[in-house]
Amino acid sequence: MDAPPPPWQITLARIEGALPFLRAEVADGLARASLRRLWRVHVRDYAFENLGPEHNPGLGAAELTRSWYAAERQDFLSWISRRGPPPLARAAQLTLAAKDARESFSGTFEAADRALERLDALLPARGPLAALTEWLRQLRDHEVDFLEGGSEEVLIEGRVFQRFAARGSAWAASLAAAMRPQLFALGAAPLALAGLAPRALFRVEPESPLPALLASAIGAAAGDVASDLAAVAAMVARGDERLADLYASSQAPAMWQLISGLGPLTRAELARALGVTRRTASQAAQALEKADLAALRPGDHALVPKRP
Repeated sequence: MDAPPPPWQITLARIEGALPFLRAEVADGLARASLRRLWRVHVRDYAFENLGPEHNPGLGAAELTRSWYAAERQDFLSWISRRGPPPLARAAQLTLAAKDARESFSGTFEAADRALERLDALLPARGPLAALTEWLRQLRDHEVDFLEGGSEEVLIEGRVFQRFAARGSAWAASLAAAMRPQLFALGAAPLALAGLAPRALFRVEPESPLPALLASAIGAAAGDVASDLAAVAAMVARGDERLADLYASSQAPAMWQLISGLGPLTRAELARALGVTRRTASQAAQALEKADLAALRPGDHALVPKRP
């Protein structure tokens, strides 16, 4: 009797089966939610020089649209707009427009380019786990700056954090792998599997064999995509229900889809993303508030989706 497929294969097979039937609004929302999740992983793994006002990444830094890492976010979005599959690239370009930022070219992302080149050289591949394992072995053997050093526990503001003696380029490998959904026979799907190359894979002496660590990372990433897909579909359905009586010309549905996928945005940012006037954006924001879908946050005046 054949052994059952690993859990991550089952999760990805369900996602693959759902993709042809996604409404455009759900597909776009999934791409934006994937971009938002990719940024959270990036903030976790990237070696930021400026740790921000709280001296640790925190929720503020990890929120794509509100992060104080503005220059790093610009580089991140610019790289994805050039290297990502079309749905993800469009989401990155939309976010750049909302933040009134131009495309940048950072030498820091050369590590991600090198990782992507090595991965592309192995495609097409029969199986994602075998291909990723070989790719990681190549990075570990030939790209010395990807390796991590040891770690120690440090106490910052009463909380214990792991500090690594030598911070490698795991972030670059994770981004590169996320740009190739075809690894999993997903083509140019409107999603990204975030965190496929966690830092544990680049320890000088990994705690477990690479295939086992990779399988765990793929399982976590697949579960995150499934969660994001369910959340986006529910958000679109709520918008359909609450905004059904609006005129067809209203920007409220489009605005709802933006903040549901990308996260909180100010009315000025929403106006830039949608290509409308600030007055039109304000009217749409009022419609969302009236429908009890969103609220203006007092501190930064960002429009935030309300929980159901």
